[in-house]
Amino acid sequence: MKKIIFFLIFITSHFITAQYLYQTEPIVRVRIINDADSLKVIFNSDWELICKGENRLSFSSSDEAIFTVKNHQIEILSSNGKIFLSENNFVLKSIADSSALMIKDVPYGVGWWWEGKEDRIYEGEIHIYQTAEQKIEVVVHLPIEQYLKGVVPYEIGSDSPLEALKAQAVAARSEAIVALMSKLYSGEHYDLTSDVECQVFSGNHKRTTNSDFAVDLTRGLIITENGEPINAYYASNCGGHSELIKNVWPERPEAQSYSISKFDWEEQSDIDLSNEITLREWIFSNPDSYCNPNINSDLPEWSRNNFRWKREFTSEEITKMLSKENNFGKFIDIKILERGTSGRAIVADFIFEKDTLEIKGELNIRQMFSPPLRSSCFLVDKTQSGFTLYGAGWGHGVGMCQSGTVSMANNGKTFEDILKHYYRNAVLLQTYQK
Repeated sequence: MKKIIFFLIFITSHFITAQYLYQTEPIVRVRIINDADSLKVIFNSDWELICKGENRLSFSSSDEAIFTVKNHQIEILSSNGKIFLSENNFVLKSIADSSALMIKDVPYGVGWWWEGKEDRIYEGEIHIYQTAEQKIEVVVHLPIEQYLKGVVPYEIGSDSPLEALKAQAVAARSEAIVALMSKLYSGEHYDLTSDVECQVFSGNHKRTTNSDFAVDLTRGLIITENGEPINAYYASNCGGHSELIKNVWPERPEAQSYSISKFDWEEQSDIDLSNEITLREWIFSNPDSYCNPNINSDLPEWSRNNFRWKREFTSEEITKMLSKENNFGKFIDIKILERGTSGRAIVADFIFEKDTLEIKGELNIRQMFSPPLRSSCFLVDKTQSGFTLYGAGWGHGVGMCQSGTVSMANNGKTFEDILKHYYRNAVLLQTYQK
């Protein structure tokens, strides 16, 4: 009975934009590939290729098809020898419900240290486009709940406790609803993207019964403030303290009171992490934090190495990396000009013999390095041979700490407890029907 009362919120529908727009479950268009030279697809059941509304090719279980752009046309070569050429776009549709197909070598983590390719399995309608650059773009159309089943296990780990998976499902659903309404990540053919610039969507690749169950149990639930859906941002490991939206994305709309910067613990402290001396003491300490593996030994492996980290460079390595082929001379030092409330650098001078580069923005500072830094909360120490960076956290640090979420769930907190901890004053709202 308590759960029913918790979710039953009486607010006029004209005030709830998301509730008004999404009385039924929305379909989302997710771009999974944007610049492939070719595409290999393996079918697990009966599918058809639709072009201009007509069935042009049929595929059966174990059939393969290769899509290639040639002379401003897409060539489709099937494993039974059939070839089809067209300047138009295509749709792959399954004959039966819940059919899936495999797309080979889907790129992920582009530009980051975990960048790679893997074979992924997808459900839904698969739309294939030829871009102006004669590349292949692939967009999956599917119901939002099915989309979330491909997001939750990749974002927080399919082996996470159920309450953590449920919290992740609600946060990811809220993010997706806001993105659909604001068109923050949209393009000509898609609403959302499938990598870290949006939410990581991997199709059926890491789905489990438990992660699917978490999505089903929270179906249609989003996080709101004053009746409006919120940007329920989240990051892998906050390092012990979250960051304000304005310090990471100053161009985005001013957040309401749900956006807070706080220590990832029940008790709070008034220490100032924007102060370099205080930050140094804190990074080298062992602070109480839900995402601290020294306190919470049951944190998963993907989290354990990110609460605190270290990167070492020789003078030659860091000069070559940071100068990016410009003739700036030898690298001298990094001077942090401004830090956010979590200690994350948001303005920094990169000082060379011949020039100084002022870099603004948490992500821009991280991406000066190759591969990019785990976070911009770091200290710089000069050594005899070069430089050592000591850092805290993985990601921008805004909103829900996924490592802290796992720890809270392991310690008996419910998904409602977790969401209230990370999104102050936020209220759960049921949108489309269960």
